[in-house]
Amino acid sequence: MFPPRPTALAWEILRPLIRAGDRVVDATAGNGYDTVFLAECVGPDGKVIAFDIQELALVSARARVDEVGLLDRVNFIHGSHVGMASHVERGSVAVIMFNLGYLPGNDHAVTTEVADTLEALEVAFELIRPGGALSVVCYPGHPAGALEAEAVEALFQGKTASGWRVAKYGALGTRRPAPFLLIAGK
Repeated sequence: MFPPRPTALAWEILRPLIRAGDRVVDATAGNGYDTVFLAECVGPDGKVIAFDIQELALVSARARVDEVGLLDRVNFIHGSHVGMASHVERGSVAVIMFNLGYLPGNDHAVTTEVADTLEALEVAFELIRPGGALSVVCYPGHPAGALEAEAVEALFQGKTASGWRVAKYGALGTRRPAPFLLIAGK
């Protein structure tokens, strides 16, 4: 499919940055697709820390990871991604992934919140090791998502002044604002 979905593109960009044995974070576990991707990448000696504030999301993510036999590589945290720093050391994480918005197939009124997302991203920027990356898929096609996407993009743009390399990928010419991917590399 062209152009690739932002989530698929994130995987292709991040895959070469993750080595066997690495520690990585899925900041928004959701239905577990990114969690499985990360668990496959880190190998048997690596660890994925997967966060979600919704118990329903963690149940779904855990089931998806169990389905492929990788539960031993994942620690699931029922809590906000704002608390990432209490689970991993500063400068020790290869990759952190955020997939914002709402849990697909569930209540669209329950979404990630701009203030929490920005706070968690500031934490994430501190946790990434040299050579690592932070990815965020934004969904500006719904009102809460549009505000969040604008704020996240502004935060990423501001990080270029402190040495981060930042890129934005997304489809143009769509009927409503299309999801897009932001990547920041250290």
